[in-house]
Amino acid sequence: MTIIENLKSIGKLNLGIENFLTRKARWLIAVPDIKSYEYFLRTILHLVNSVYDGYIAGEFIDITASLIQGQLTRAYQEAVEEAGLDIDQMTPEMNGELEEIILNEFNYVDRFYRDIIDARINETSIQPLLARAELWANRFNDTKNKAALTIKAQFGGRLEWVLGATEEHCETCARLNRLVAFASEWRQSGIFPQNPPNPVLECGGWKCDCKLQDTERRRSPKVLETLMDIATARNI
Repeated sequence: MTIIENLKSIGKLNLGIENFLTRKARWLIAVPDIKSYEYFLRTILHLVNSVYDGYIAGEFIDITASLIQGQLTRAYQEAVEEAGLDIDQMTPEMNGELEEIILNEFNYVDRFYRDIIDARINETSIQPLLARAELWANRFNDTKNKAALTIKAQFGGRLEWVLGATEEHCETCARLNRLVAFASEWRQSGIFPQNPPNPVLECGGWKCDCKLQDTERRRSPKVLETLMDIATARNI
């Protein structure tokens, strides 16, 4: 049975896979819950050396699969959190992309293990295998970058409401000041600066000098709920 078939029998993206590992395998991954490129790299290097030195054997496959699953899931989730979204706001497309990334990496675990064993038997250098470990670990950054691009494509990037240069602002614009939301959320709420006659803005948008501008700031907490409350209150 291949590693993918084995994991599918347990359940795709089951983060409790360590429950199915041997005692030695569980001990080897009994480390603090640190999710980062550096941790990913350090752990893979340790695993490669452990196989090469004969300390572990076939359990390398399950350990590495569990590591890949946990680390790449966390990488994707980090991008989601940094965008200001909650994990449960991941769309089916995003979950599908993450699953595809992980399953694709599983395809190479068996071959990597066999190459380490061959190097040990043939007494060839471990250095090329350690270099390959760095490529594996870099999938953490790659997965995070892919997630960020997917979020921007699906949600349209983040926009911040910035007050205009006028000395006085209406109550609505003042409340909107500095709120950061995805472009899709601004569209959903129907709130835009100017656009007279603007029923959502107390100023009607006639002399509004505010703007929505691109930002790298985090999405404001519960911002869609806030925007919808503002829109609803003005339209009652």
